[in-house]
Amino acid sequence: MNTLKSILFFIIAGFFEIGGGYLIWLWLREGKGIEFAILGA
Repeated sequence: MNTLKSILFFIIAGFFEIGGGYLIWLWLREGKGIEFAILGA
């Protein structure tokens, strides 16, 4: 059970990592508001 829990947390962390990078990208390249950068940090 601990292994499954660890894998699940790893996958969730990966989604957050990718999402944060995408929000920073939107702020830098697409001219979105500063709130995108704050949420992505």
